[in-house]
Amino acid sequence: MKLAVLLFSVTITTIPAVPLIEQTKSGQALNFDLLLESSGGATVTVDEVEATVLDAKGGMVLQRRLTSNGNSIATLPHRELAPGKKLVIFNPFPEFDGDVELHAIRYDITLGEERASITVKPRRYETKADLILPLRGRVFVHDGHDFLSHHRRLDVTGDMTTALGINENMTRYAYDFTIVDEQGRMHRNNGETNEEWFGFGQPVLAPADGVVVSAAGDRPDGTKLQRAPLDFEAVMKDLHQIFGNYAVLDHGNGEFSVLAHLRQGTVKLQPGQRVKRGEKIGEVGSSGDSMFPHLHYQLQRDAKWGEGLPSYFRDYQRLTGKSFIRVKRGQVDTGDVVQSAR
Repeated sequence: MKLAVLLFSVTITTIPAVPLIEQTKSGQALNFDLLLESSGGATVTVDEVEATVLDAKGGMVLQRRLTSNGNSIATLPHRELAPGKKLVIFNPFPEFDGDVELHAIRYDITLGEERASITVKPRRYETKADLILPLRGRVFVHDGHDFLSHHRRLDVTGDMTTALGINENMTRYAYDFTIVDEQGRMHRNNGETNEEWFGFGQPVLAPADGVVVSAAGDRPDGTKLQRAPLDFEAVMKDLHQIFGNYAVLDHGNGEFSVLAHLRQGTVKLQPGQRVKRGEKIGEVGSSGDSMFPHLHYQLQRDAKWGEGLPSYFRDYQRLTGKSFIRVKRGQVDTGDVVQSAR
């Protein structure tokens, strides 16, 4: 059900329509966007955002806000909403303790002398697929989907997303994985050639059993100094071009894995082919829209460009200092160093 409130000629909806609660090692994460749309006759400015967590009876559990007092409102990169335009606000209160019941959250947004409100009821999401990390060895999560990550901060009102017809964030829970050595280095020397990167050419594994929906393997790899060429006319026709060599796997439960930027010539999959968890499906490359050799991975709700989904991996270890700790099942995110425990 899509939640919307029309007040003062400003409509507020959420992307996705039902926000999901992701379990993290430190508590709960709430990763969604507030979309404001104006049909009024004047430009308005967001002056305050207030979030109130409500219990089942509508009572306040806790409250957080961005205001001009201390100028915390300035943490929003865009605050002006022109007539007939849209404005995305990335939920500025993304983390909560694990013991807080997120039954409902009311967002009150002050625009000049007026206030618009919306109440959301987030839903906890449990990954259905039995996922493992798609790389072996010491894996560095170069970019995950924390609040500051580029995967998280996809503005569906931007010029490029609008031109491509993107109205949801398929990368909302995505990762960029790369292999590092014990010092955390991603490459030897200056990393100017792909062969200097520890991850380049490493096997990419199917994270769970699935059926191949689509794949590509003949696209060239770029390097740190010269990225792979992209034909933007081709991208407009097939957005998968940005992934370079890739595979989309259907896990048969409403969840689809996307593994991207694979090495040219290493993806031999055919649509309809079945793969097993842990089976090699390609190698780490730097094809498509890639700045350096790495594996882009995301779980999403369809085979095209539907909303991203939280992914919890089984049987891995996370570096905490001098040692790794065992994680039976859990989430990883930006900055983590992990390795498979299997």
